[in-house]
Amino acid sequence: MADSSWTLARIWAALKKMWLVIGLATVLGAGIAFGISLSTTPTYLSRATLYFSIGHGNSGSDLNQGTTYAQNQMLSFAQLATSSRVLDPVIQKMGLDTTTTALARDIDIVTPNDTLILEIRATAASPDKAAALANAVAASLSTVVDDLSPSTSAGSPSISASLVDKAVPPEFQTSPNKPRDTILGALVGAVVGVVLSIVWSLFDSRIPSEAVLRGAVDAPTLGSVTRVPGAAGNVGLIVTRDPLGRTSEEFRRIRSALSYAAVDRRMRRILITSSSPGEGKSTFAANLALTLAALKSRVLLIDADLRRPRIADEFGIEGAIGLTTVLVGEVSFADAKLSRPGTTLDILPAGAVPPNPAELLTSDAMQALLEEASVDYDYVVLDAPPISSVADANLMSPLVDGAIVIVDAMKTHRSQLSAALQSFQAAGGRVIGLVLNRARRPRHTDVYYAEWAARNAKQ
Repeated sequence: MADSSWTLARIWAALKKMWLVIGLATVLGAGIAFGISLSTTPTYLSRATLYFSIGHGNSGSDLNQGTTYAQNQMLSFAQLATSSRVLDPVIQKMGLDTTTTALARDIDIVTPNDTLILEIRATAASPDKAAALANAVAASLSTVVDDLSPSTSAGSPSISASLVDKAVPPEFQTSPNKPRDTILGALVGAVVGVVLSIVWSLFDSRIPSEAVLRGAVDAPTLGSVTRVPGAAGNVGLIVTRDPLGRTSEEFRRIRSALSYAAVDRRMRRILITSSSPGEGKSTFAANLALTLAALKSRVLLIDADLRRPRIADEFGIEGAIGLTTVLVGEVSFADAKLSRPGTTLDILPAGAVPPNPAELLTSDAMQALLEEASVDYDYVVLDAPPISSVADANLMSPLVDGAIVIVDAMKTHRSQLSAALQSFQAAGGRVIGLVLNRARRPRHTDVYYAEWAARNAKQ
């Protein structure tokens, strides 16, 4: 069963895998926010402060009552500041092409609690206009307060407003704040990138690592073969081309794991297959056979994929005569096999593509060939068709000791692999182990292998 639980380790792995998406989303968010800020008309804020005082009272009690009365009227004065009675004269004085309702949206009134202070905050598209607007509103409000306040016995207003702080043109714009908006845009972009990465990983059922492979299906994992830089597809006989490289070491580790997996039962006849085409099974079979032969073991590699044979192309040999011609009795096994110079590896290509591959692969002649080969060779490696494509691998399962299933880290999905294994095991096949192909290469180990290869090359 696939492990669908989300742990911190899995989330972290998803974020590391999608770091480029997160980075691009962060940069894109910052760029969009900066562009919006750059295209937005700037606004400036200027403040003018009024102080309200009482105009009567001789005793302390009168002054206290008058102050309390004035404080109680501060909310009324604040509302009055954005009324047409105050703003109409401002519009006429400044020659503004607007309405009192629209102008009121550019005015903000602040009255601190238990004070006689009223602050007028005006916003405009220029510093000078913001200051002029705040001062004009303050002057108009002072006049209206004088007109509306009850008169004292001396005929003066009972409450008057005096300008305390005159509004001055601000040095900096209030909005947009480009640095702040850019940072906020970057944060929003990063969050979007993280969410997209996690959602993508949630719906991406591919198997990118050995850890995911071990949790995806109930089958042993023999190891992994990492991607070879510069190799878009077939990497060829890399264990021969680069015997001291990282990939060759990975095949040696798989060879070692294979010996431990077969402790209770000697694995002489090994089937190499995959769940679907294009997962690199033929290349793996060729390199594994060479790796087994490197220990001077007698190895026979048979191309049993009679539908799309690849082994002859991997080794650059003639494949017209091979398994099919042996099975139909046209040539003997001894005449059809080809020896790999300098190794203990023999190769039996597929031969001509027959019209009835399944019948040939399950024939008595095929069984007799494998029994004969098991006597003469330590290992017989068979490259078989993918499990999900045709029934050949399932039909051959009784003829072999077990199968190694290749899993492509870039294309194989959990459900696809699980269905293939269930099909193979239902046919009586034994899965020796899984190998993750084209896994991500850990960068920190490249230097180690390069230095190790250089030291060995000098010896």
